Amino acid sequence: MNVSYYQRFGIILKNPHFPGYLRWAYTACLKDVESLGLTPNLSKKDFTAILCGCGNEQTADTFIQYILERNKDPKIVIIDQGSEQIWAVKALVAKKYANQRIRIQQINALNLTKFVPKHSVDWLETDGFIEYFDHDSLNKLFGVWRSVLHDDGYITTRDCITTNFLTRIADWFRVTIGKIWLGVALFPHTWSELHQLIQKNGLIYTTGETKLFTYKRIAMIKRK
Repeated sequence: MNVSYYQRFGIILKNPHFPGYLRWAYTACLKDVESLGLTPNLSKKDFTAILCGCGNEQTADTFIQYILERNKDPKIVIIDQGSEQIWAVKALVAKKYANQRIRIQQINALNLTKFVPKHSVDWLETDGFIEYFDHDSLNKLFGVWRSVLHDDGYITTRDCITTNFLTRIADWFRVTIGKIWLGVALFPHTWSELHQLIQKNGLIYTTGETKLFTYKRIAMIKRK
């Protein structure tokens, strides 16, 4: 990630309404998890959560607050590949959450097991993260995510999914804007592709809608 991503996309992430969207998304996706037959328990002792791709400090702050409202002493891990995001989140945590068990690391998500023990995570949360991985890398990512989850751990995310002609047009604009404005490569994915990769990596999933027709909720759980 280059500096332009943090600065330019920060215009969106720092919108005062964005935390409200995140809180809605967390709650909706956790209900999706429940619909799969698993009841999330954020208040359990040593509850461990990962924010995989923090975007900026406001996103991290919203995630931390959401968990702390439900658990006074959780373990929280925040990772991102961008140095600017990580510096900003470290400053936030040092200022507001110095007494909490929060670990922050600049790392590629494909190397997550080098930083997080296997079978140690209850909840892994991302938003708009899948589109940064091509088919082969996404297959590896799902495998890494599964390896760090407890049995009955869960993943929640939202992302753009290619479903029809209109979403293919939206994909073209999104990929072009990502390349020119943000300086990042984005990769469209179809439902059939995601279904195959999720099942291949031993995850069970369900989906839901958001207010954007191209942007869908996805909740996944790991079963023994």
